[in-house]
Amino acid sequence: MAPTETFTIVAQPGTDIWRKPPSTDVFNAPTALPPSTPQPLRHTGPLTSFLSARISLNFTPLEQYDQGGILLSLRRRSDNNPSAPPPKWIKSGIEFYNNYPRVSTVSCDRWADWSVADLVPGSSSADSVSSTGKGKETGWTTIQIEKDKDGNGTGVWVYRIVRVGGCEGEETKVPLREICWVFGEEQLEEWEVEVSAMAARPEKNVSEGGEKELVVEFKGLEVKWAS
Repeated sequence: MAPTETFTIVAQPGTDIWRKPPSTDVFNAPTALPPSTPQPLRHTGPLTSFLSARISLNFTPLEQYDQGGILLSLRRRSDNNPSAPPPKWIKSGIEFYNNYPRVSTVSCDRWADWSVADLVPGSSSADSVSSTGKGKETGWTTIQIEKDKDGNGTGVWVYRIVRVGGCEGEETKVPLREICWVFGEEQLEEWEVEVSAMAARPEKNVSEGGEKELVVEFKGLEVKWAS
């Protein structure tokens, strides 16, 4: 796969990946891989071999919770119903929340939890409330999820990748979130992880005059595994 290969996902209204007690469990957002991905090979492998995954994305948000990003779906190898929602998952990317595109990460072990950060520093400050991100491109944003081991144990870190000094500058990893449950299963070798791109438009009632579908562009999907 060429790192610069661009592909798109089209999300219909009412699509999402979200799990909240007592009974909300939605996993109907479209996912995709670059067209050049060899078949039947997919970006799927043993969780114990996972090292990192990254993707870049860009879209024009119009509705609350419009989103796109990278998705890690975790399943047991013995799962007999691969079409069912995965029991555990992580998604991270850009989400339109309260009039601004945010860097968003959702982690789901039993239930989901969610964190957001400003995509542009100061974008949600009081002096900028008259200028929202609705109807404006988010700009290309790169997200990376990588395995991390320190003196306290093993988990994953989610980063936003930025370049200091412009497109040709040195890459810098901006930490967004540490997720500690991923490698906590006793029989870890029984788990696999599938990496893909995802997009969703949770809003069911699209604003009058707005586009019904959300179109998200992606490029640079890269997944690394231990040899």
